[in-house]
Amino acid sequence: MAVKIGRWDCPSCGQRGVLGPETRCPNCGASRPRDVRFYLPSDAEELRDEASIRAARAGADWICGHCHGQNKASQDTCQSCGNPRDEESEDVALQERRYSQQEIPVSPETRKRTLHPEEIERNKPRKKRSFFLPILLLIAAVVGGGAIPRTVEVQVDGFRWERSIQMLHKEAVAHEDWSTPAGAFEVSSFQDIHHYNKVFRGYETRTRTERVQTGSRRVACGTIDKGNGYFETQYCNEPVYESRQVEYQEEIYDQVPVYATKYRYKLWEWVARKDYLLTSSGQDHEPQWPDPSRYNGMADVKEGERAARYRVILTRPNGEQMEEELPETSWSSLSESSVLSGKAAWLWGWWYGLE
Repeated sequence: MAVKIGRWDCPSCGQRGVLGPETRCPNCGASRPRDVRFYLPSDAEELRDEASIRAARAGADWICGHCHGQNKASQDTCQSCGNPRDEESEDVALQERRYSQQEIPVSPETRKRTLHPEEIERNKPRKKRSFFLPILLLIAAVVGGGAIPRTVEVQVDGFRWERSIQMLHKEAVAHEDWSTPAGAFEVSSFQDIHHYNKVFRGYETRTRTERVQTGSRRVACGTIDKGNGYFETQYCNEPVYESRQVEYQEEIYDQVPVYATKYRYKLWEWVARKDYLLTSSGQDHEPQWPDPSRYNGMADVKEGERAARYRVILTRPNGEQMEEELPETSWSSLSESSVLSGKAAWLWGWWYGLE
């Protein structure tokens, strides 16, 4: 593992780049601060001789509990006051820190000045005023406001109605199924595929691409701040892969059809056809159902569903006419010249319907 010399900055005189192992500033003689933060510049020197490397790996420095002077891990007494290192003196060891490759400190941390709230407010970026937004809001207000509904009176000027009866014709309808229902006639049978069974056939050799680990390699994965001014590169084992074509056995199945007896047959059913639809319509207020008497006495025809639509012709104050569909009860209660209330946009005149 590579060992490099870190740096620290003196807060007393401002001396920058003091060698990490130095416990005192060479410029002013001040002791290394208790909260020292070592950093590793890009051009940091790497140790070569074994003695220096052993010293770097000896352990974190410690701070004397009496005078707060900093000392090497190998020193048993404080170099500033001579007090022995022991638990009763409340001596403190510097912290060893571990960094990932992206977190390694390469420069001293600078403490930012705390800003007053008024200064923060003054430094906020100001948004440019847009003259288009008020115009868009005005247009939206005019369009939206013009669509507000208001009550208007409309006059009934006419009626329309449509009525229909769907007649049903009894016919022989062909079907196919796996069984025959009651009433079936002209029955015949044939063999058809009912379903498929999944049958195992065997194995087939195929190939696929797989990532196979072929070994490992040591790579720099982080750095350890030794707590004594030195930094040591941390290495990890990284797996090495390569893509290979690998053979494998895949199960093969066949879809085997299973046949069964299927039946064709006919059933008598009531069928609604378009040519059996009776209709009637008018532009008056006296609706009539179409006459189904033409089918009287026919055993193979009967009456089916009835349907009807009723519309009223309305005239607005501006002379515009429109049609509105109504339920039969409401439609029947009206007469020509009746006045009804509806909803329309106060500016644009859009019709929303009767109240």
